[in-house]
Amino acid sequence: MHELIEKIKEEIEITLNYYKESDPVAHEGEILGLQEALDIIHDQYEISKYT
Repeated sequence: MHELIEKIKEEIEITLNYYKESDPVAHEGEILGLQEALDIIHDQYEISKYT
C-alpha cells in the first residue's frame, strides 16, 4: 500500500508541475479537484469508523 501511495504522490506532483508551468488556470483547477478528493476520502474514513 505504501508503494502505491508513493507512486500516486509522484504522479500528482508531475501533473501539478506540468500545469503550473503551462496553464495556471488548469493548475488551480487541479488543486481544487485534489482538495475535493481529499475531503471525500476524509469523509469516507470518518463514516467507516461507525459502520
